[in-house]
Amino acid sequence: MARRKTLVLSIDSGCWEYLSPVMDRGQMPHVARLIERGVHGVLESTMPPITPVAFSTLITGTNPGKHGIFDWTVRSADGKMQPASAALRRVAPFWHYLNQAGVRVGLFNIPMTYPVQPIEGFLVPGITVPEGARNLTYPPDALSVIEDRYGPYAVDVPRSLLDDGVGSYHRAWIEYEQMQTDAALTLMDEYRVDVLAFNYASLDRINHFSPQKADLEDVLINIDRQIGRFLARYPEANVILMSDHGSRRIKGAFLLGKWLAQNGYAIYGERSLNIPKHEVNFALGRYFQAKGINGTRERLIRNAVRYLFAPVPQAWLRPVWKAIHRAAPDALDYRFRERLDWSRTRVYATSNSGPLIFNRNGGAGTGHSAQEYEAMRETLIRELSRVADPAGEGPLFSQVYRREELYHGPALTEAPDLIGDHYGSTCDLIVDNVPGSFCFVNRLNRFGDHKRDGLFVLSGPDFVQADGESHRARIMDLPATLLNLYDVPIPESFDGRVLIDFLTAASLTQHPVRTQAADGIESLGATGYGAAEEEDVVARLRDLGYL
Repeated sequence: MARRKTLVLSIDSGCWEYLSPVMDRGQMPHVARLIERGVHGVLESTMPPITPVAFSTLITGTNPGKHGIFDWTVRSADGKMQPASAALRRVAPFWHYLNQAGVRVGLFNIPMTYPVQPIEGFLVPGITVPEGARNLTYPPDALSVIEDRYGPYAVDVPRSLLDDGVGSYHRAWIEYEQMQTDAALTLMDEYRVDVLAFNYASLDRINHFSPQKADLEDVLINIDRQIGRFLARYPEANVILMSDHGSRRIKGAFLLGKWLAQNGYAIYGERSLNIPKHEVNFALGRYFQAKGINGTRERLIRNAVRYLFAPVPQAWLRPVWKAIHRAAPDALDYRFRERLDWSRTRVYATSNSGPLIFNRNGGAGTGHSAQEYEAMRETLIRELSRVADPAGEGPLFSQVYRREELYHGPALTEAPDLIGDHYGSTCDLIVDNVPGSFCFVNRLNRFGDHKRDGLFVLSGPDFVQADGESHRARIMDLPATLLNLYDVPIPESFDGRVLIDFLTAASLTQHPVRTQAADGIESLGATGYGAAEEEDVVARLRDLGYL
């Protein structure tokens, strides 16, 4: 007997403030029909409410203190920041347990699923994937199935299209998600999956980069049209419609790096040409461009020099870097203006998501006892809480959390020391590591950011019908609920619960909530990226404004 399908459809950045006006005009009929036949409400995201953290929580059913993803980057043992990836996730994904029960799963454009790993079904990853990567799917032949029918496939729409105007970028997303829906429907048949998890990313990107409300509405109308195609193909399916976080419009930005510098926590002016290996590519690029070498020729020369530099001890390269500095002083001048002096820096930030990290690698004043550590956290919380939202009412940070207030688990000690919640303000954050005389700027190239409250709709034969928008759930509750639909016991590691209030009595009778021991996973011990790929991913995250 065939299993009932379940569609887990994500509208990245979806929130009722954006969807409701469009639905009220009758322009999202398919989502409206799901609501009429099910239950809907606010879905609470993670803190911070950003893609890698929220999707890692959805994937694992656990809080970041267990799965280990706290931001777009992860700190390695030597203090280096690496792009977060599926290889660094510490908890088995929900499909591991579904596969064990014989339930086949398809994943399409779900973030934090690269590098691809084996699955009973298929996997087409979402952000972040290095540009030009060809190990894009599992099984590998799934990529051929897509490209034979729909042409070359890449993850995400190039942000470079914004150079031609928001209109080009916006239209490309609509065409891209139509193709993605085609491909997902094809792969569902090809690999006979019971569960599909699919993420529509256009609203998130357009919210960031378009000043026009009409563009947001256009992509939502298109997403609804694509959802309608899934519903037409699988009319008896259970549907979990969700978002990883919500959205808001912004009026400016708070320069967190400058604030730390002005308040004496971050000190600039490192007087060193001891360029670490992960910075060699950047430094060489600046040098060759300063010498008028650009384009393909510059890349070829830079890669050749990097190859020659790779086995050479850092101390032996110091005379070379000094010669480069003499030949093109401006190329390496960033080392003396924009780099933190780690011997004196106490606190630093690495992304626009609100985390603050205390320097434990020789920084002065980071605290040598639990009492001193807590005293500095208290001081920072107090000072950040006084920063006013310049275009709104009240403080910029509604709360500054200690890590143990948000997370628990074996990865807690690797979490940021403090996490600022600015997601109710009129500003996003910029980690601008150039000290200056002011801390706020108009955000002229970025118009939207995230907030914690997303959305959910549960609709289908196993879900109740209930009116009203006052219902609430957490993103970590969705995987437990999904497993229960297939009578799979909930792993004891899960922090999320089965949403029993939203399941029918018949479903709960047939599938009572049970638990099982959690399975461990073997850590890959690396990001899954090569050195060049890692640099590409970091550059793309900076381009999107995430780092």
